[in-house]
Amino acid sequence: MKILALVGTNAKFSYNRILLQFMKKHFKQMADIELYEISKLPAFSVDVPLEEQTEVWKLKEKVKAADGIVFSTPEYDHGIPAALKSAVEWLSYHTHVLKHKPVMVVGVSYGRQASARSQVQMRQILISPDCDANLLPGNEVLIGGASRVFSKDGRLINEEMRDNLERCFTNFIEYIQIFQNVNEEEVQMSIKRPTISDAYINFPTGRLSLKEVQQIFSTIPFEVDLVDSSDRFAWYSDKPNREHVRNVASLNEPVTECHPPKAVPIVMGIINSFRDGKKDVVTRPLWMNGHRSLIQYYALRDVDGHYLGTIEFTGSVEYILNLFENGAWDNKPDASTGASKHDDSAEDTTATDASTGASESSATEPVADNTASETDDADASTGASESGSVDADDDSADATTGASEN
Repeated sequence: MKILALVGTNAKFSYNRILLQFMKKHFKQMADIELYEISKLPAFSVDVPLEEQTEVWKLKEKVKAADGIVFSTPEYDHGIPAALKSAVEWLSYHTHVLKHKPVMVVGVSYGRQASARSQVQMRQILISPDCDANLLPGNEVLIGGASRVFSKDGRLINEEMRDNLERCFTNFIEYIQIFQNVNEEEVQMSIKRPTISDAYINFPTGRLSLKEVQQIFSTIPFEVDLVDSSDRFAWYSDKPNREHVRNVASLNEPVTECHPPKAVPIVMGIINSFRDGKKDVVTRPLWMNGHRSLIQYYALRDVDGHYLGTIEFTGSVEYILNLFENGAWDNKPDASTGASKHDDSAEDTTATDASTGASESSATEPVADNTASETDDADASTGASESGSVDADDDSADATTGASEN
């Protein structure tokens, strides 16, 4: 169970931070708790430039990946700190990362009433339409007299408060599991439903079952992502060991939410060039995860040329490059037959089928020479102009998207 715990203040010293640090150690057998300092975030404003929102994007990614969120809040003037309100604004403005996310509220203060008023305010915010979180009801963790109930080494030494914390956090873990079980049942229902496994799609070139379509995308040696015509992340192929790690929580989000802020202008530049009909393909060779990869963006259009979205193909090209580097294409085929030209000394050991041009000794020799034109006008393999591709020597690319972060 992965829990993200937000320290609800930007103060350098806070008993709320000490509480979360205690919870991280005390409940390590129940959950992996990661603390997040909201002091990393810029103050919320709709006018903050996109390139200054990298830390905001990172926080959103952490929220998506977490099974549940814990908000720890002190109480300032009967309410939550301004820094915490600002953080929640970032998590609810033009984004839905908190929607249906299990959340829990805890708090510490010096007074006898603990952080009761601020927790009431925090709960109201989390169930507001813009947040729409799945708030754990009841289970109030109200720790007052902070300087007396924590030891110097950060342990919660008040037995009654510790027992209440243990009971509430255990209930929170069970609360998360309820939603996880519901989601798992929905997945299993979709798998078992006969209309899904028995349905077919008739293409002009043949018929495929939905099951076959799914397995084709899981088997082909590259991954596919789709951004629809409204610039939302619509679909990704369920391929094992993806270069780009995707999460279903990102589905239907604006593409601007799926990339680091500094990369967004490049990504949108590619998409807009497709929408405007200026380009049809952008190619990006990159090093990813320690090996050579190729990203290709294609404009998806209907038969009438209307823009439907952008497809991103990503895959490792190490196998192909190793074949080339080991001489797999050294023997050029005869243009009239497609058969490889061999030396006389090889005629006795390498037989070629004259009807097919295929060599019996090698499965890697090509049957035709598709060498690309050396002109600068077009790429022979794609028909795309080099001006429609991102410069491979441009060092400003984000390895996960092919878009610039600089």
